[in-house]
Amino acid sequence: MDEDWILADRYRIGSPIGSGGMGHVWEAHDLQLDRDVAVKIMRQPAVPGGTPESAELAAAAATDRERFFREIRTTARLELSGVPAVYDVGVDPARDQPFLVMQLIRGATLDDLIIGFTREEPAPLSWCAAVAAQAAATLAEVHRVDIVHRDIKPSNMMVHADGQVKILDFGVALLQGVQALPKLTQLGMTVGSPPYMSREQVLGNPVGPPSDIYGLGCVLHEMLTGRVPFTESSSRSYRDHHVNTPPPSLRSTRPDVPIDLDDLFQAMLSKTPTSRPSAAAVYEVLLPLAQVVARALDDDDPRRPFLRPLAPRGPRKSTPKVHRAPMTIDEAVDAIERSAALAAEEQLHAAIDLLDEAAARPTGVPAADLEVRLRLGSLLHLAEEHTRAVAVLEEVLPNLEQDEQATELRYQAAISHTAIGNFETAVRYLRAVLADDTIDGTLRRDASYQLGMLLPELGEAADGIHLLESLRPQLVADFGGDSVHVRTLDRRVAQLKRLT
Repeated sequence: MDEDWILADRYRIGSPIGSGGMGHVWEAHDLQLDRDVAVKIMRQPAVPGGTPESAELAAAAATDRERFFREIRTTARLELSGVPAVYDVGVDPARDQPFLVMQLIRGATLDDLIIGFTREEPAPLSWCAAVAAQAAATLAEVHRVDIVHRDIKPSNMMVHADGQVKILDFGVALLQGVQALPKLTQLGMTVGSPPYMSREQVLGNPVGPPSDIYGLGCVLHEMLTGRVPFTESSSRSYRDHHVNTPPPSLRSTRPDVPIDLDDLFQAMLSKTPTSRPSAAAVYEVLLPLAQVVARALDDDDPRRPFLRPLAPRGPRKSTPKVHRAPMTIDEAVDAIERSAALAAEEQLHAAIDLLDEAAARPTGVPAADLEVRLRLGSLLHLAEEHTRAVAVLEEVLPNLEQDEQATELRYQAAISHTAIGNFETAVRYLRAVLADDTIDGTLRRDASYQLGMLLPELGEAADGIHLLESLRPQLVADFGGDSVHVRTLDRRVAQLKRLT
């Protein structure tokens, strides 16, 4: 590092803080606003030229760069007290290094704090409950916007000097979408840290909010006992434990653990994702143990922040309808055209805002209003706002003719349903897509891949294996026998055959 490194002519880089999923983190000083900040700078791996591996290394570097900017977009969307605030983003022209400027958290990582406790003086129950309750409150809000962290562990949690718990490093977060090619590797890809990974993660199955709950349960166990729930050995891997070993009892190690807390922990580590509690439910069980005065209040009650300062909000309520003048046909057409132009420039949320406005002011002409809604649903899917996308697409699909556009929207609905865990509905849509004899090879390939990956989740592993194996020659023809897509398919098929 330079003796006096000024990043992007604004940030004076100081001492290193640590490393995240995609880069190094430094303490820095913002020379314009005269404040201390944290700066994450993306790693820049050297890519040698002229070798057979050069193209693959260059592609991997490009993927890493995309993931780095995805972390920025993901973190910037959250705006939560439990997540460091995003201040700035850019690329340093001197080094061509992308960087992210964040709130500087002064405190200690949870793994450092856990090490400070001993068997003779373990972490107090109320302390552990308070940390886990705060994390659960943050995860409840994160899950509300269709984001899954996928790597909940003590080193990704920090306790601020004021006692607030912050969740760090959204570099591997999933904006709950299992997209079409070339993102085939999102299914069947193992992401996370082995001691804290859920059964579905280690098996490469689709993940959702329950995976974060599993990771938080492992962290809760580690805080209370000083070790993770499962111990790897020469004969038993973490993977084997997460798939097959029942969770241990907290009370066998900590007799002072209440039965309710032990029951909660057992539920958080359930092998079945749907059996795990939601983040909001975890918060409610932990709240009394954290010795926080609480009472049930509506979200909009102004007393709530004082009585329940970290509570997650309840189920999202519909916005009260306000009478607004309908759009004219010309205004609706203009909104559609402007939203398309914004989407082409990757300004998806600006485009969605335009169509939201148009949908809130229907013209009264069914064809025009339907066009606004179907474009809104499609853009919500592309922006990976899958909960909203499903709601809109379910409304418009019954009103469409059986044509190419309807089939494409059914495929998008299937992917969005997959993203939020509605596997049965997703499979039904994918089968409807494949029943259309007019669809092109690319869409048929992608729908077949997604269906093959999902069928084992519904107990149809043999059909999933057969479908994936029949798809392999096409992937080889399209991408090459040594491509990441073919290797991912082969790993998935081998994994399913072992399990069945």
